[in-house]
Amino acid sequence: MHIRVLILFLSGIVLMTSCSKSPEDKIMELAPRFQKALCSKMIECSKDDIAKIPPQYRATLPAFMQSEEGCVSYFKENFDKAREQRKSEKKELTAETVASFEACIAGLESTTCEPFKGQRGPRLGVPGCENLEKISKPDSP
Repeated sequence: MHIRVLILFLSGIVLMTSCSKSPEDKIMELAPRFQKALCSKMIECSKDDIAKIPPQYRATLPAFMQSEEGCVSYFKENFDKAREQRKSEKKELTAETVASFEACIAGLESTTCEPFKGQRGPRLGVPGCENLEKISKPDSP
Protein backbone atom coordinates (compact mmCIF):
# COMPACT_ATOMS: atom_id res chain seq x y z
CA MET A 1 0.00 0.00 0.00
CA HIS A 2 2.81 2.42 0.87
CA ILE A 3 4.58 1.62 -2.37
CA ARG A 4 1.48 2.54 -4.40
CA VAL A 5 1.15 5.86 -2.57
CA LEU A 6 4.85 6.56 -3.11
CA ILE A 7 4.61 5.72 -6.84
CA LEU A 8 1.52 7.93 -7.19
CA PHE A 9 3.27 10.77 -5.36
CA LEU A 10 6.40 10.51 -7.50
CA SER A 11 4.31 10.34 -10.67
CA GLY A 12 2.58 13.55 -9.63
CA ILE A 13 5.90 15.28 -9.06
CA VAL A 14 7.21 14.17 -12.46
CA LEU A 15 3.99 15.35 -14.13
CA MET A 16 4.17 18.75 -12.41
CA THR A 17 7.81 19.14 -13.40
CA SER A 18 7.17 18.26 -17.03
CA CYS A 19 4.18 20.61 -17.20
CA SER A 20 6.24 23.49 -15.89
CA LYS A 21 8.68 23.37 -18.81
CA SER A 22 8.36 26.07 -21.43
CA PRO A 23 7.59 25.08 -25.03
CA GLU A 24 11.15 26.12 -25.94
CA ASP A 25 12.59 23.78 -23.30
CA LYS A 26 10.37 20.94 -24.50
CA ILE A 27 11.46 21.47 -28.12
CA MET A 28 15.13 21.45 -27.14
CA GLU A 29 14.55 18.31 -25.10
CA LEU A 30 12.94 16.62 -28.13
CA ALA A 31 15.55 17.90 -30.60
CA PRO A 32 18.05 15.02 -30.20
CA ARG A 33 15.28 12.47 -30.78
CA PHE A 34 14.19 14.36 -33.90
CA GLN A 35 17.76 14.68 -35.18
CA LYS A 36 18.41 10.97 -34.69
CA ALA A 37 15.13 9.97 -36.39
CA LEU A 38 15.58 12.31 -39.35
CA CYS A 39 19.26 11.61 -39.91
CA SER A 40 19.03 7.84 -39.61
CA LYS A 41 16.09 7.83 -42.04
CA MET A 42 17.86 10.19 -44.49
CA ILE A 43 21.07 8.16 -44.50
CA GLU A 44 19.24 4.83 -44.69
CA CYS A 45 16.99 5.98 -47.52
CA SER A 46 19.70 7.61 -49.61
CA LYS A 47 22.51 5.05 -49.26
CA ASP A 48 21.66 3.36 -52.59
CA ASP A 49 21.65 6.68 -54.44
CA ILE A 50 24.90 7.77 -52.77
CA ALA A 51 26.53 4.46 -53.70
CA LYS A 52 25.88 5.28 -57.38
CA ILE A 53 27.90 8.50 -57.12
CA PRO A 54 31.54 8.02 -58.21
CA PRO A 55 33.87 8.06 -55.19
CA GLN A 56 35.70 11.19 -56.35
CA TYR A 57 32.43 13.15 -56.23
CA ARG A 58 31.05 11.87 -52.91
CA ALA A 59 33.18 14.38 -51.03
CA THR A 60 31.17 17.15 -52.70
CA LEU A 61 28.00 16.02 -50.95
CA PRO A 62 26.90 18.24 -48.06
CA ALA A 63 28.29 17.06 -44.71
CA PHE A 64 24.81 16.15 -43.48
CA MET A 65 24.47 13.60 -46.30
CA GLN A 66 27.84 11.91 -45.74
CA SER A 67 27.23 10.39 -42.31
CA GLU A 68 24.67 10.21 -39.57
CA GLU A 69 27.05 12.03 -37.21
CA GLY A 70 27.52 14.85 -39.74
CA CYS A 71 23.78 15.08 -40.20
CA VAL A 72 23.04 15.25 -36.46
CA SER A 73 25.74 17.89 -36.04
CA TYR A 74 24.29 19.95 -38.90
CA PHE A 75 20.77 19.89 -37.50
CA LYS A 76 21.96 20.56 -33.94
CA GLU A 77 23.74 23.67 -35.19
CA ASN A 78 20.59 24.81 -37.03
CA PHE A 79 18.42 24.19 -33.96
CA ASP A 80 20.83 26.22 -31.81
CA LYS A 81 20.87 29.10 -34.32
CA ALA A 82 17.09 29.08 -34.61
CA ARG A 83 16.77 29.12 -30.81
CA GLU A 84 19.15 32.06 -30.50
CA GLN A 85 17.27 33.91 -33.22
CA ARG A 86 13.94 33.34 -31.43
CA LYS A 87 15.52 34.64 -28.21
CA SER A 88 16.92 37.78 -29.86
CA GLU A 89 13.60 38.48 -31.61
CA LYS A 90 11.65 37.58 -28.45
CA LYS A 91 9.56 35.05 -30.34
CA GLU A 92 8.08 32.25 -28.29
CA LEU A 93 7.04 28.78 -29.34
CA THR A 94 3.57 27.56 -28.47
CA ALA A 95 2.26 24.32 -27.04
CA GLU A 96 0.73 23.66 -30.48
CA THR A 97 4.19 23.92 -32.04
CA VAL A 98 5.50 21.37 -29.53
CA ALA A 99 2.60 19.02 -30.33
CA SER A 100 3.28 19.42 -34.05
CA PHE A 101 6.97 18.68 -33.48
CA GLU A 102 6.11 15.55 -31.50
CA ALA A 103 3.84 14.46 -34.36
CA CYS A 104 6.69 15.03 -36.81
CA ILE A 105 9.03 12.86 -34.75
CA ALA A 106 6.43 10.08 -34.56
CA GLY A 107 5.92 10.40 -38.33
CA LEU A 108 9.66 10.18 -39.00
CA GLU A 109 10.07 7.15 -36.77
CA SER A 110 7.29 5.28 -38.54
CA THR A 111 7.61 6.44 -42.15
CA THR A 112 8.98 4.53 -45.10
CA CYS A 113 11.64 5.91 -47.43
CA GLU A 114 9.02 7.21 -49.86
CA PRO A 115 9.04 10.84 -48.60
CA PHE A 116 12.83 10.89 -49.00
CA LYS A 117 12.84 9.80 -52.64
CA GLY A 118 12.09 11.77 -55.78
CA GLN A 119 10.95 15.34 -56.12
CA ARG A 120 9.47 16.56 -52.86
CA GLY A 121 10.11 20.29 -53.09
CA PRO A 122 11.25 22.43 -50.18
CA ARG A 123 9.26 20.51 -47.57
CA LEU A 124 9.60 17.01 -46.23
CA GLY A 125 6.49 14.97 -47.06
CA VAL A 126 6.18 13.34 -43.63
CA PRO A 127 2.84 13.91 -41.87
CA GLY A 128 3.28 16.25 -38.92
CA CYS A 129 6.44 17.87 -40.29
CA GLU A 130 4.71 20.71 -42.13
CA ASN A 131 5.84 23.37 -39.62
CA LEU A 132 9.31 21.98 -39.11
CA GLU A 133 11.14 25.01 -40.51
CA LYS A 134 9.74 27.29 -37.77
CA ILE A 135 11.63 25.24 -35.19
CA SER A 136 14.71 23.85 -36.85
CA LYS A 137 15.96 26.57 -39.18
CA PRO A 138 16.92 30.16 -38.52
CA ASP A 139 15.35 32.70 -40.85
CA SER A 140 17.53 33.72 -43.77
CA PRO A 141 18.79 37.29 -43.61
